Amino acid sequence: MPRSSGGQASPVPGDAEPAEGVDPGTVTDTVSRLLSEVDSVRQAAGDTFDLDALARQTELLESAHEALTTALEDVDPR
Repeated sequence: MPRSSGGQASPVPGDAEPAEGVDPGTVTDTVSRLLSEVDSVRQAAGDTFDLDALARQTELLESAHEALTTALEDVDPR
């Protein structure tokens, strides 16, 4: 199934050569930023069960997953 990259598709560093003109650090930076936001939301919610915070964390983690999946598909589209 094709995936939409949201404009943030880049292969991760590894053995495969990245596509021409692609910055391999972009995916790492994007995922790191998203995971930092997840942590910030978690810290803001504290020990309470907050459905809004949980929904936001879910969105952020799905975005990180999408960025990683797209990068892997760009490196090796098998």
